[in-house]
Amino acid sequence: MIREVDEILLGYLREGLSEFISPENIVIEEFKTKKPKKSISLVSTEYVIEELGMGSSSTIKKEEAMEKFDTDGEKKDFQLSRTPLNPLISVESPPGTIKNEPDDYMVNYATGSISFRTAPEKAKDGVHARYNVARAVAETRNLKFVLNYSLIITTENPRDKSILTLEAIKLLYGKKTAMVSNGIEDFKLLKGYSVHASEGQVVDASVIDFQVVKIVEIEIPMPPMERIEIGEMKR
Repeated sequence: MIREVDEILLGYLREGLSEFISPENIVIEEFKTKKPKKSISLVSTEYVIEELGMGSSSTIKKEEAMEKFDTDGEKKDFQLSRTPLNPLISVESPPGTIKNEPDDYMVNYATGSISFRTAPEKAKDGVHARYNVARAVAETRNLKFVLNYSLIITTENPRDKSILTLEAIKLLYGKKTAMVSNGIEDFKLLKGYSVHASEGQVVDASVIDFQVVKIVEIEIPMPPMERIEIGEMKR
């Protein structure tokens, strides 16, 4: 179901059982062509998904904002409507004249206030401030996948079937630590049983049902916002 998990399990089986069966006869899902007389099929049978909760914002993007302030020739302090990133992009007063930080003004980045050393001259929209703000563009959710598999072992010889079944069980249990290193949270053997050859068939099958757990982190995009231009509120 999750290709990454399928491939990890397939790799373990092909490498660990190569002494007993040709790796090319170990496949994911059922054989699409004639099944070999000795084969192993890794079949995903069912899965359950559980949402573990919202993670923290994972992707941050800079978003530009611009604000204009009327000046009265006396006021030195101007309050931005949003918390700016350090440094500001630009401060102009009058418009077209770039002011420098900290020579011409100081910024409190925690509160978003700009304090001029000398009050700007009286003017309509006498101060233009351009700055960046941080905005989360995606949030993460963790999904827990409980994946059930059947390992179908077919042979002509009952003895070969028994040997392969036991070796497969020993192999999977022996790989539990490696599975964790590869992002598989848990492995559990559920049951094993035999499927006897039906009329006209000569191949018996042994089935091992097991379960693995995989945590998948997904990003949920947040809707983009247009560039914001804010004028000073009039009272």
